[in-house]
Amino acid sequence: MSDDFINVFEILNDSFLDSKKAQIAVKYSTIFSFWPQIVGSKFADSSKPIAIKNFKLHVVCENSFVVQELLMYKKIILNKLLPYCKPLGVEISDILFEYKNWANAKLDKASDDFPNFYTDDELSKVSVDISDFEAVFNNIDNSEYLSNEQKEKFKNRILKLQKAKKLRFS
Repeated sequence: MSDDFINVFEILNDSFLDSKKAQIAVKYSTIFSFWPQIVGSKFADSSKPIAIKNFKLHVVCENSFVVQELLMYKKIILNKLLPYCKPLGVEISDILFEYKNWANAKLDKASDDFPNFYTDDELSKVSVDISDFEAVFNNIDNSEYLSNEQKEKFKNRILKLQKAKKLRFS
């Protein structure tokens, strides 16, 4: 990786995300939105990331069997998280799995990423200056960790999050 790598949020901080809380919400939401790609279809519907605290990703699971199985894959999951976390400047060194709050997590749709609250039609009406993301997208394009499909999804997700933020906070 080159020495002139720029953290995605160093760029976004200057022009888009004025509050620390909004910055963190967008970072975490972006990472959480890739959970199905990270854990695969087997665990996508039976586990859900809910928080990142003290460099630990907190994940609720449907039951103790899912917890046990995900624990066996913890190192693999941490490695798969890296390409999504690094460009956002988020460090995750551990994952904590638990199942006791599964019912609450499934009911708590407000904590899901907010782009899903808006239709594609609503989001298409929001304008975002793509040139403001040029450096971010260059970093993503130069990432050696992501496939081309993942790079496109990542860039589209960032744009969608920004559009939803504009709708939500305007």
